[in-house]
Amino acid sequence: MILPEGRLGVLVSLPHNDVTLAAAARDAAADGLKVHMNIHHRASGTRFGDLDEEGERLREIVSLGLATGLVVGAARTVDPAQTRRAAQLGFDYFDVYAAYANSTYVADCRPATAMAAIGPNDDTATAAALVAQGIGAIEVSTVDPADYGTPLSLGTLARLTALRAAVDVPLIVPTQHRLVPADLAALAAAGADAVLLGAVVTGTTAPAITAAVAQFRTAARSTGVHGRRPSTVR
Repeated sequence: MILPEGRLGVLVSLPHNDVTLAAAARDAAADGLKVHMNIHHRASGTRFGDLDEEGERLREIVSLGLATGLVVGAARTVDPAQTRRAAQLGFDYFDVYAAYANSTYVADCRPATAMAAIGPNDDTATAAALVAQGIGAIEVSTVDPADYGTPLSLGTLARLTALRAAVDVPLIVPTQHRLVPADLAALAAAGADAVLLGAVVTGTTAPAITAAVAQFRTAARSTGVHGRRPSTVR
């Protein structure tokens, strides 16, 4: 997964594995996508099936040529064999909550980058230990599910700053808060490398995704990157 130099990246978590939605994000100049399998996604309300069920749709999305990551599952649904099969489809990165990742997750993802999501109660020591175990990027889950859709908080920015000081891999911030484009400057200053726009801010239709990506992409142009990440996720 290649992140843009000198500004915050804008990634899109698709509410459905739908090539039309993926193309809308691409055409609005998103820097990358995230898709799903083996999970019921809380924010979008979508059930995503296993690799056999989702495979053709995933191939269509990857074929668009935009950097794309795959969430491999949730608690008790991560299947290492499916992760290894999916790794041959051309994904740039994989993602899963660290608490749900099996012990072979990093190896199963190769040659793609293994990203892990940390929960709102995970500390900087946990993030550093994940990086030491081979995790190449961190998704910073910012709020408890009951608080999805709340405005960006000072507490989240402080947590992000502490994580930035603890690890030297990209920090990706999902829109569990109802982020607005004006938040991007503060996120970049706190150490974020990209935002991951989900259904909380994009909605679920192609026109809504196009509009949201365009607004965030415009705001991202004026941000700097204050972290210590390399230009590519390892």
